[in-house]
Amino acid sequence: RENVLKNLDDKAFDKPICEALLNQKYFNGIGNYLRAEILYSLKTKQTNKQKGTRDFPSLPLQNSSLPPSKKLKLKRDNPDLLELCHTVPMEVVAAEKNLLDPDHADNHTAFKNWLQCYGVPGMSSLRDHNGRTIWFQVGWGSLPGAGR
Repeated sequence: RENVLKNLDDKAFDKPICEALLNQKYFNGIGNYLRAEILYSLKTKQTNKQKGTRDFPSLPLQNSSLPPSKKLKLKRDNPDLLELCHTVPMEVVAAEKNLLDPDHADNHTAFKNWLQCYGVPGMSSLRDHNGRTIWFQVGWGSLPGAGR
């Protein structure tokens, strides 16, 4: 969190959030399926008016004037992008035995059932500027930079 917030002026954050999330300098360990699940969990509606990640509405404000108790409740009830970059991968880690253990015959099925967006029928996909597929829910608006 601190690394992202103190480096928001980096050119990496000029890119749309769907591309910035794959930058391992700032989002270490986030890959294609995790970015789809994180953005889906956020229920993002990024539009063409947003030029880059810096403009993304769910990045937390560094100098919020809310009292600590209200910040905690807000964080718990409405996790921001950076919180989801932690909690969504931790869901996979916590469920690793059921989702990723090759000794479980139904592990692939369990993992596919856990996915809410990535490769799920009814979701849309586009290619980003790096040629990677980004999965998203139809009706979220366009994803700038995701499409060639």
